[in-house]
Amino acid sequence: MSGTLLLGGCLAATPLSAETLIVGVYHNPPKLFADDEGRPRGVLGDLLQAIAKEEQWQLESLQCDFQHCLTLLEEGDIDLLPDVAWSEDRAQRMMFHEEPVMHSWSQLYQREGPEVNAIFDLEQQRVAVVSGSVQQDYLAAVTERFDINVTWLPVSSFAKGFQAVADGDADLVAANHLFGDWRAHDYGLRDTPVIFQPARLFYAASPQLSDEILNRIDDVLRLWKQDSGSIYYETLSAWRAKSTPSQLTPTWIWWGGGLLILLLVLALLGNILLKKLNRDQLTNHEALLATILDSVDAFIYIKSPSLKYRYVNRRISELFNQSTENIVGKRDADFFDAESAEATRKIDQNVLDSGKKVTIEEHSMLQGEEHVRTFLSIKMPLTMAPGEAPSLCGISTELTEYLEMQSKTHRLAFYDALTGLPNRRRLMELLADVTDQSNCTTNFSAIFIVDLDNFRLVNDIQGHESGDQLLINVAERLQIHLPQEATVARFSSDEFVVLLNTLGEQQSKATHKAERLARQLLEAVAKLRNDRALPITASIGISLFKCLGLSVNSVLQQADMALQQAKAAGGNTLRFFNMEMQTSVLERARLEGDLHQALERDELSLHYQVQVDHQGVTTGVEALLRWYHPQRGWVSPATFIPLAEENGLILPIGYWVLKSACEQLAKWAQQPAYSALTISVNVSSVQFQQPEFVRDVEGLLAQTQAPPSRLVLEVTESLLMSEPTRVRSTMLKLRSQGIRFALDDFGTGYSSLSYLKRLPLDELKIDQSFIRELLTDKTDAAIVDTTILLAVSLGLTVVAEGVEKKEQFDWLKGHGCYRYQGYLFGRPTPIEYLFETY
Repeated sequence: MSGTLLLGGCLAATPLSAETLIVGVYHNPPKLFADDEGRPRGVLGDLLQAIAKEEQWQLESLQCDFQHCLTLLEEGDIDLLPDVAWSEDRAQRMMFHEEPVMHSWSQLYQREGPEVNAIFDLEQQRVAVVSGSVQQDYLAAVTERFDINVTWLPVSSFAKGFQAVADGDADLVAANHLFGDWRAHDYGLRDTPVIFQPARLFYAASPQLSDEILNRIDDVLRLWKQDSGSIYYETLSAWRAKSTPSQLTPTWIWWGGGLLILLLVLALLGNILLKKLNRDQLTNHEALLATILDSVDAFIYIKSPSLKYRYVNRRISELFNQSTENIVGKRDADFFDAESAEATRKIDQNVLDSGKKVTIEEHSMLQGEEHVRTFLSIKMPLTMAPGEAPSLCGISTELTEYLEMQSKTHRLAFYDALTGLPNRRRLMELLADVTDQSNCTTNFSAIFIVDLDNFRLVNDIQGHESGDQLLINVAERLQIHLPQEATVARFSSDEFVVLLNTLGEQQSKATHKAERLARQLLEAVAKLRNDRALPITASIGISLFKCLGLSVNSVLQQADMALQQAKAAGGNTLRFFNMEMQTSVLERARLEGDLHQALERDELSLHYQVQVDHQGVTTGVEALLRWYHPQRGWVSPATFIPLAEENGLILPIGYWVLKSACEQLAKWAQQPAYSALTISVNVSSVQFQQPEFVRDVEGLLAQTQAPPSRLVLEVTESLLMSEPTRVRSTMLKLRSQGIRFALDDFGTGYSSLSYLKRLPLDELKIDQSFIRELLTDKTDAAIVDTTILLAVSLGLTVVAEGVEKKEQFDWLKGHGCYRYQGYLFGRPTPIEYLFETY
C-alpha cells in the first residue's frame, strides 16, 4: 500500500562499481527528455543520474521514440527505460522494481468547443494517442467494450499529439497529466474532466538485467523518500515549481468524479445487459464488470442501508488485508479505530438521509496502525432495487503518500533546509502581497536586511559546521526578539530579511518602532558566541515603505542600499534608506554605464608626467589614465578607476593602457633623443592577478617591439601582501624579460620590510601625502628620511611624488633622494605636448 511505503527500512548495500548501463531516452518532458549532450533529463532522468552517481554506475544514453524504446528493452539492446507505467502485460515482457518512482494519471485535453465530460462523449471524435502507450491500450479497450466509435490518430509523442489537436487534425489528445499541466496552455488546449488510469511510474528493465540493479534502485528511492531534504524532493521541487497541494487537490476531485461517472455508467449498462442476456451471458458480464472495477486504482465499495459492506473491489481487500468474503456484511468499526469509524458513520448516514452526493476528505486510522491515512472520497446514495432503501456507493482515493510528498516538496521549495525559516522565494511571495495595491492599507511596513559581519571568518577559521550552527542560532534569536506577526526569512548565505507590517500610520512612530526593533536584533546577535568565542556582529539596512507605487524589487534594493551604508560605517550598526542614498547609487550606476562605452567612444586617453633626476634631466615619464566625458567633462581617476576595478572593466582598460605605453616606447626607441626614457604604468591588482597577465604583457612587447627594460610596472603594497608567493612568481617571470618594477605609494599600505627584501623591486616611490607636509611636520620628515635610508640600503632607487616646491626639492636632494615627480617639474599632459611644455 502507498501509505506504508515510507515505513519500509532501507538496507545498506555495496554499490556495483564500474557498472555500465544503456538507458533508453524518449521525448516526454517534463518527465523525460534528452539534453543537448544526449543525457537523460526531466524528473525521472535527473533522478536516474543521481542514483547512478550514488551507485557509481556509468550511463550511456540511446535516444528512441517510445515504441522503439520498448522494443529495444524487450530485446535486451538497452538496460533501462525511465518513465514506464506498470501494467500486467508489460510485466510479462520486461522487469520492474518494486518502489514507484512517482505517481501519475492520464487525462484527455481538447480545444475550445463542445465539452467532453465522459468516455461516451468520444463518439465520432478523433483522438490522438501515443503509439504503444498505456493511454492507447486503455482507451481502445474501454471504447471497444462499450461500442464507442472513435477514430484514433497514432503519434510518436505527447507534443505531436497536442500539436495535432491545435492544428485541427484531432479533436482530443490523451496524455499524462504532468505533460498536460505543463504544456496544454502553450497549445491553446484545456483539460477535460475525463481522467483515467492512475499509474505508478518505474524504470523498466530488460529481462536480462541483474536483479541487483533493480534492488539498488528500490533501496535508494526508499531511503530518499524518508528524507525531506534528499535529492528526490529537490528534483520534484525543481520540476514541479508551480505545483502546491492546494492547486493539485481539485485534479484529484475530478479524477474521483471521473471514476464515479465511469462506475455509474458501467452499472447502468450492466443493468441493461442483465435484462437482455441469458444467465450464462449474465455471469460472463458480471465477471467482466468485476474485472473492470478491480483494475481501477481506487477503493470502490457499496454499503447497505444499515452501513454494512455489500460490495468491495480488490483495493478494499488489500487495504483491510482481508478477503472479500470476510469484509462483506461487516461495518467500518471492524476495520478502523473507534474514532475513525464513528466519523465515517456520521458522514455516510448524512449522505443517505440527505440523498445528496458529497465529496469529502476523510482522515482514518486502521486498527493496528499508528498513522492516519488521508482519503479523498466521493459518496452518493444508490438505489439497488425498486422499493428498497438506498444503499451508499463510494469511491475513495488514498492521498496519504501523495500529500506527504507534496508537503515535503512544498517545504523544500519555500523553506530553508538549515534554519527552517522561509526562503527567498517564500519571502518574495509574502512581500508581493504586502506591496500589492489591491491590499493597500495606510500603515507603514518595513524591510530589514540583516547581514552578519565577517561571517566568512567563522567558516574559514572554525569550519562550515560551526558556521551552520551560528546561522541556526541567529535565526532563533531573530525569531525570539521579533513580534509574532513579523516574518523572518533566510535570504542568502549569511543574510536574513525581516518583514514587519502594521507599524502604524505616522511615519515618525513607525521609524522609531523599526529602529528600536533593529537595535534589539543587533544586541541579540552581538550576544551570540560560538564554541570558540569568536565575536559576532551584524549590520542592518532598513527600508520603510507603504505599498503604493513600490515594487518588490524596489523595496529590497532600498534596504540593500541602506545595508551597504551600514557596512561602510564599520558594521554592527543600522542605517535607514533615504532618497539621497538612492540618488548617489543611481548616479553611480549611470557613471558605470558610461564607463562601459568610454573605450569604444575613444573617450579615454593617457597623459604623461615627467620624472627627473637631481640635475633636472628627464629620466622617464609616468602614464596616467584620463577620461573626458562629453557631458560630464573630466572625470576624476579617483572616481572611475575604483569603479572599473569593481565591475571588471579595469581588465580591457588596463590592457589598452599597457598597449598604448608599449607603442609609445617603440616609437621612442627609434628616436635617439628619447630612447633612454622609461614609461611607468600603474597596474591594478585585479589585472595583475589574472592568470593570463604575463602572457598578455609578453605578447604586447612582441607585437609592438617595445624595449622591455624601458617599461616600469608600478604595483601597490596591498597587491604584494595579498598573495605574496604568487605575486613574486609573476614578477620574476616578467623580470626575466627585462621589465622593471616600482612600489607605488610606499607607506600608505601594509608596509613590511620582509617583502621589500624578497621581491624583485627596482624603485620605491614615496607617497605625496608625506611630501606635502615635509617642511612643517617633523613626523613626515622622519618617515621620508627613514624611507630614503631604507631604500638605499636595499639598493632601490627612490622617487619622491608630489614635489611642488623648490624647498621640498632641495630638502629631498640634501637627504639622498635623487629622483622626483610633481608639478614643480611638469603637470600630466598629452604626449604631443609633453616636451613642449617642459
